[in-house]
Parts: sequence; C-alpha cells; structure tokens
Amino acid sequence: MIINKDVMRNNNERSVLQAIVNGGPISRNKISKQLGLNKVTVSDIVGSFLDSKLIFSLGEAKSSTTSGRKPELVEYNSNYGYIVNFSISGRELNMLVTKMDGRTLEYNSKNIEKQSIKEIIAKMEDLLDQLPDFDSDNGLQAISLSIYGIVYNGEIIVSPFTDFEDFDLVSHFQDKYQVPVVMENEANSSAIFEQDFSKQEMQNIVTVSIHDGIGAGIIINTHLYRGNYGQAGEIGRIIIQDSGKTKRKLAKLPSFDSEWSQTKILDKAAKLKKDTNYTLEKLVEDYNSHDSEIEELIEDFCYHLAIIMSDLIAAYDPQMIFFNSPLVDQLPEILKILQMKLGFLPLVPPLVLSKDVKYGTLLGGASLAIHRVLQMEGTRLIFHH
Repeated sequence: MIINKDVMRNNNERSVLQAIVNGGPISRNKISKQLGLNKVTVSDIVGSFLDSKLIFSLGEAKSSTTSGRKPELVEYNSNYGYIVNFSISGRELNMLVTKMDGRTLEYNSKNIEKQSIKEIIAKMEDLLDQLPDFDSDNGLQAISLSIYGIVYNGEIIVSPFTDFEDFDLVSHFQDKYQVPVVMENEANSSAIFEQDFSKQEMQNIVTVSIHDGIGAGIIINTHLYRGNYGQAGEIGRIIIQDSGKTKRKLAKLPSFDSEWSQTKILDKAAKLKKDTNYTLEKLVEDYNSHDSEIEELIEDFCYHLAIIMSDLIAAYDPQMIFFNSPLVDQLPEILKILQMKLGFLPLVPPLVLSKDVKYGTLLGGASLAIHRVLQMEGTRLIFHH
C-alpha cells in the first residue's frame, strides 16, 4: 500500500494541533508520547506552527519530574485572529465576537422586527465595520451565520421568520470581507456549542431550541446530523393530532410551532390575561404566584412537549437532552414536569438547561468557523466557556 506523504503530514499536523488546543500548555515530548509520533516529526510540526504564530512558546516548564533540562511548553494562540458570529431571528440580530478559542470579545444586539433583508444586511455590515481594533495577530478570520430556518449546503431553504428573498448571504459576506463564511441552522449551532464547549465528550445528544420557533440539533456519534436536505430536527413542523372525530386533511392540522413556540405561548397568555403587552417576565411572575390560568397553560405546553420528547428519545436515544430556551431558563420547573410526564418510558436521559441560553447559538457558530479556519472539520476541539 502506497501512503501519500502529503496526506500523512496533514493528518499528523491536525493531530498535533488538536493536542495543543485541547491539552496545552504541553511539551513536544508529551505530544510525541500521546500521539505515538517520533520526536523529530513533532518538533518539525511544532516549529512550523510557531513560525506561523498559530501557537506560542511559554518557555521552560517551572517544574519537571525529569532531571536535566526542563521541557519547553507551547500553547495555542487564541489571539491569532478573531471570529464574528451572527444569529438572525424574526425579531433580533445578535452579534458575538470571539477569540480563536471561543472566548468573548464583544456582544451586540439589534431589533430587526419587520425589516427587510437589505436593512438587516446593512446593520450587519455597520456592526462589522465599527468593530474596534482587537489585539490579534491577523484580524478577522471568519464569519458565522446562525439562521432560524432550514439550511442546506450554505443556502437557506426556508425561514418562517425572516424573508431572505433568495439572497446569497454566504457569497455576499465572503466577497466583501474576504474571509470564510459558514452558515448553519440555529438549533444545530446550539448542539455544536453543547458538544464543543464541554470537557466531557458528548457522543449522542439532542438540543431542543424554543424561541420564535422550535427546532432540535442532533449529534450522533459526535457528528452533527443534518439529514439528507438539512431538515433533520425540524420538530416545530411536526403536526399535532386532531382530537376531533372528523378527520381533517393533514395540511390543515396545526404544527407544534404554530401552537407551542415561546411566541405562541406568550400570545395565548396575553389573550387569557387580556393584556396586549404581556411579557415573558410577567408570565414567570404569574406562574410563580400560582395563577391558575397560567399554570394550566404551562401544563398544556409540557404535555405536548413531552410527546415530542418521547419521539426524540425513541428515534435517537440520546445520552442527554439540552434545552436552549429563555422560557425554560426562567421557568426551570418545566424540566421537572417533563421528567415526570416521561416517567412511563423505561429510560429517560437527563433533561438539562443549556450551559448558555443567551450565547450558546453564537458560540456554536464560532466553533464551526474556527474549525473551518484551522481546516479541522471533523476533529474534536475543546473551547473555553
């Protein structure tokens, strides 16, 4: 068997960089032992990374178990550049700027309700152009876009909350800023965040995102599962069965999105309370005050959500289910209710709140972008949170 030397070199470089990102500060000798590569190969690769400023030297270790010269330690250079990450919902444009290890540099949020895609793009460009001169070696390295809708091969197939008018966002920002641009579904970005910003390796997880709509990000054997055309996890489109005796056409039945998204729950609460300005904060206050109407509303929501959860558990058997939702964040009692309702199942995975409801989606996008810049797609990198 003939092994291409360039392929071998590339694989070795990826392995060495992974060891430095995930285990640094680390010595060449430790990398060599950890990967089973000879010291000359490791030293050569580390040298090239030092030359490109992708890593930097911390000098000799302060302490060592061996006698003689202490080993030099190297560490991943998180200031190599920075990543700009956007999430676009029907109401808000959020931007998070991160270092190359996921640590936050700046955050901004703009209201975009009822604005055209051209107006939204103009706001994105203003935010980008007004960024300060961050302390980085190479400036902007990539842009990530998280979209509330179906994304397939860098294209928006459908978005129920924003009319993108078939605008090619990826090409537009790549051409204007001359950096890689990655685009992903919002729930998928949330799942990536839960996996990559955790020291525990998540083999099989599901992240349920409940905002203007409802979606699920699915990780199977450490890889994001998008389905054949990017539709995997679109649980908001699941139809709710008609309880009446007269069978209606399937197209006429309500979807989970149309009945139980966070927006729809607040709409229902507003009608119950005859308050057009009813907010999430007010709903939480009323629920905690044992308002019977709001308690019944949340109970109904949990009942229907439990049905969806049982389907997800049956389909994917995840080791854990995360919830990225301001509603669940402020009413964690929902998770206890769900756990009780799912008690009929033989095994129910832990139902837990996302590690970061506010920034999780954006940080998941940052991970995808950093992997693209480093050409490390498919390689596990552990980022800081």
